[in-house]
Amino acid sequence: MTFTAPLMLDGFLDEPTMPSDATGSTARFRLTVSPTDDGTDEMVLPCSVTDPLMAHAVLHGLAPGVQLRVTGYLHLPRTPTELMFLAVRELYVLESAVLMDETALPALRLATNPT
Repeated sequence: MTFTAPLMLDGFLDEPTMPSDATGSTARFRLTVSPTDDGTDEMVLPCSVTDPLMAHAVLHGLAPGVQLRVTGYLHLPRTPTELMFLAVRELYVLESAVLMDETALPALRLATNPT
């Protein structure tokens, strides 16, 4: 099940991003969302990027600690074995961490539409 309206969330990366395929044309990461200062309110949401340009920027330009705003479509599981994830369509860096590869940052800006 996919929601028809896009969902926008602010959060941070707590761990490195990972490729979803052998070529690195897709990426995945887990966004930690903290709506309050209470640690028990935190949520970790798996995210998937299928745009090759954005995936490259995510894999090579983001490091743990970076603050992000993501917009995408939430996929809810239809069966107990399916996973819930956010299909990311837009990504904006709110606050940078140490960049792993500074040359990927311009590609990230090109592949996204900040809101």
